[in-house]
Amino acid sequence: MVVGSPAQVGEQGDSRSGLRLLRSGISRRAFLERAGLTGAAAILAQIPGFLAKQGWLEAALAAETDLTRDTLNGLVAFVVPGPDAYSKAQGQSSKRPGGIQAGTTPALIELLDRFVGTSEGPTLPSSGGVATLLNGLAVDVNPAASSGAFLSPFARLSFADKIEVFHRFEQMTEGSELRFVSGILIGAVAFLAYGEAGVFDPATGRLKGKPVGWTISNYSGIAEGRNELKGYWQGRRSVHTSKRYHVKRHARHH
Repeated sequence: MVVGSPAQVGEQGDSRSGLRLLRSGISRRAFLERAGLTGAAAILAQIPGFLAKQGWLEAALAAETDLTRDTLNGLVAFVVPGPDAYSKAQGQSSKRPGGIQAGTTPALIELLDRFVGTSEGPTLPSSGGVATLLNGLAVDVNPAASSGAFLSPFARLSFADKIEVFHRFEQMTEGSELRFVSGILIGAVAFLAYGEAGVFDPATGRLKGKPVGWTISNYSGIAEGRNELKGYWQGRRSVHTSKRYHVKRHARHH
C-alpha cells in the first residue's frame, strides 16, 4: 500500500481502532470502558468543583468556543511543537509539522466534550472547563498573560511558564485525584497528535491523507510485511540451533 493513500480503518493499529470506536455511535460508557478511559473521565469530571473553589466557574460557563479552541491550541503546541504560531510564541517550535498541523485540537475538543462529562452537564463542556483551568492558572503564573496576541492567556505563555502552570496545579491538588489531570491532558494530546484523528474520514472509515504522526515518528505506513521481517537473515533458507544451546539430557538412574 502506498504511504499516504487512504487506508481502511480495520487494517490499521490501535489508535485507528480508537477512532473507529469514537465515530461508530457506541455509548459513552462503552467507549470509555473499551478505551480504558473510565478513570480519567471520572477525574476530569471533578474540574468544575476545582474551578468553583478558585472563583473561575462563572468564567468557564461564559467561555466562548473561540477562547476554548485558542487555549487548547496552546496546549497542543506545548505537547507537540511545530512551525505554527502557537509554538513560535512559546519559544519552542520545530521545522517539522506538529500537533496543530495534525489536527489535534478539534479531535481533543470532541474527545473531551463527547465522552467526558462534568458535574455541570451540557452547560459546561469539558473542553471549556479545561480551558478555563489553564487560563486561570496562566494569569496566576504570569499576570502579563492577561493581554496579548492570542485570545487565551495560556496560549500567550512561554514554554517554561506553561510548565509552571502544570507544576502549580499539581501543587494545589496534592493528595487528590485531580493531581492526575496534568498527565491525562498531556497524554491525550500526544496520543491524538501521533495518531490519525486529523485525517480520519468518519463517513468512509478511511484516511484522507498521510497523518502528521506518521511523518514525525518516521513511520513508513501500512505494509503487508517489512523487509527486516521477511525470511531468514542474510538470505539463509533454513536455520538450526547451535550446539551451545542444546539442552543436555541426563540419563535416569534406576
